[in-house]
Amino acid sequence: MIRVSLIGRLATAVGLLALLAIATAAPALPAQPDAGTISTGTASVWNGHSCSVDVPVNIAGLNTGLGGYETKVGWDPARFSSANADVTIALTPYLTNGGTRFQTGASGTPALKAVTSGAVKFGGYSWGTGNPPGNSANGQLATVSLKPTATCGAAALTMSETQLVDVNGTLIGLTGQTGSNANVYSRFDVNGSQPLINSGDVNAVVAMLGASTVGCDANYRYNTNLVQTIINSGDVNAVVAKLGQTTIAACVN
Repeated sequence: MIRVSLIGRLATAVGLLALLAIATAAPALPAQPDAGTISTGTASVWNGHSCSVDVPVNIAGLNTGLGGYETKVGWDPARFSSANADVTIALTPYLTNGGTRFQTGASGTPALKAVTSGAVKFGGYSWGTGNPPGNSANGQLATVSLKPTATCGAAALTMSETQLVDVNGTLIGLTGQTGSNANVYSRFDVNGSQPLINSGDVNAVVAMLGASTVGCDANYRYNTNLVQTIINSGDVNAVVAKLGQTTIAACVN
């Protein structure tokens, strides 16, 4: 691992922190032309399982290496919880630029995060011996995970207050910040493709009979009766009991 002196690390980090300090009341600095775009990707979750929707935050079109950033993801507080414990941020290694830099979230340095009603503002910064170049490739910066309320249907996500800085702490421009939809499916709408619970949902569970599921793994949505760790006839029967109901009416229970 690259060793950095405390003085060198602080010299770079302080400059970035000055721009990246999270203050929800502070306005974003004016954007400069000809730079990157930041966006949330589409994500899905099945309600009633106490699982979160994992929303990717992506960067594209940078014209210089990224040293740090902050941004704000927003949602309707009636659709997702705003409790601090229900909103998590997982940074990818993007800012390390292939391991040549250190970044927030590593070496005991926490990711920047501030949760308010219907929004989370967060960011990260990076540093390294000799201040090596930053990453300018298209990629994913982070995953924002949100716990849905007992509601179903597409939920809009927004992005705002984004600031980008290069490895010297100089503001770089922003050409777009774009939100997306998070799909919150009914617990019984297993195939997530229609407004009524139907045979397609039953068949989706039947196809997974005997498969195991733990927590919020890839198979959790098939555990429709929330009872066991093996998908079985109880899960099939739970969906059969909801046949013909709308996915909104059969959202969680």
